[in-house]
Amino acid sequence: MPLKIIICGAGIGGLSAAGFLRAKHSVTVLERGELDFTANDYGLTVISNAFNLLERAGIKIENLDTVVMTHVWQRGPNNEELKTSQFDTRARFGGAPSVLVKRALLQKELLRFATGSEFSGAPANIIGNAKVTRVDPAVGKVWTEDGRVFEGDLIVGADGINSVVRSAILGEDITASIRTHNTLTFMAELSVEDLKSDPGFAYLADPLTQAGLCTARANSGSRVNKRILAYHTSPRSLQVVGYTSENEFSEKFDSAKTGIIRDVPIQRVVEDFAPEFSEGFVNLFRHGKVDAWRIRDVAPLKTWFSGKALLMGDAAHAVTSYSGQGCNVTIEDAEALGYLLKDVESPSAISEVFDKFMALRKDRVAFVSRRSRELGQTEEEKTKEPITNEQFARVIYTYQGAEKALSGQMPPTMRPS
Repeated sequence: MPLKIIICGAGIGGLSAAGFLRAKHSVTVLERGELDFTANDYGLTVISNAFNLLERAGIKIENLDTVVMTHVWQRGPNNEELKTSQFDTRARFGGAPSVLVKRALLQKELLRFATGSEFSGAPANIIGNAKVTRVDPAVGKVWTEDGRVFEGDLIVGADGINSVVRSAILGEDITASIRTHNTLTFMAELSVEDLKSDPGFAYLADPLTQAGLCTARANSGSRVNKRILAYHTSPRSLQVVGYTSENEFSEKFDSAKTGIIRDVPIQRVVEDFAPEFSEGFVNLFRHGKVDAWRIRDVAPLKTWFSGKALLMGDAAHAVTSYSGQGCNVTIEDAEALGYLLKDVESPSAISEVFDKFMALRKDRVAFVSRRSRELGQTEEEKTKEPITNEQFARVIYTYQGAEKALSGQMPPTMRPS
């Protein structure tokens, strides 16, 4: 008998899980609002460790309007070249490409994965305007704001960093596990055409030939690791991201109980970055509206499950953005859960799957989280020997899914300790 699975959240994690689980089980996804493929749209790096799982499942790269990541450019604050590195996971590891894509198009393609008739199993039932307000892990029940009650053999918490399911599993306030780091990003979009007036950015101006990520650090010894990133999000567009301290935004984030503040005046961004970066870098923010995003993660949890409820993705292990792996380890979670549950027909066997899932995933995401904090120079990681770029690449980018990880086919040097 198929399990009855309720997934809370229809983001990248929830829709990925629905796609992988629907082949064998009956899946319902509860989304707090309507699925909107325009709001909060931003660029993502889907690295080979996740993209190979999606390709094998039937996700079509042609539906993503994406570009393949080929380079990483390290620049000085005046846009002078420091180092240019090849970043082509196809050539380096002989596997899948790593792609740069907008979140909305990836989410739309994952909705096809979850509901399209061309995939195995019954389509997942996506229910919008179903804001989850209460979860009882012991009995497998979920209540929504409008009074509806849903019951399942398994409740999957894919409801993000502010997870109601995590609160129910741990028996604590939703925000208790969330950490801030006195860091935010100013984020804006621009077109490739916007770059063509500045020949200093010629290396970013032809993404169909070479695409990737440019990073520039401030020279000052600021306590906050101030930097600017620019990376492609399609053949025609880029995203620019500036990391800096929260300053007055800390109170704004807290009072509004949000991680995003819209429409930051461009002059505020200029004040922060102009003293340490060239006019060319600062001008990248002038081509579109700027939003401020708070950098947060979830502290390591003692458990990801209780009763009939399990956490995945950001609800279980949100990581800071420095390593570019947040959505990737979430997709890995979804594939692993689908694999571990593919032959499970009795609700009584679910608890054993929970143990296997956490054993398979916890050390790996801890490895990613540690590297991300190292790159962000957070205080707690400075006492440990840093993970090298090569070590991180071989452990993370070469991942081939749950079956190979469980069978021991990955060499020991590719497994996090």
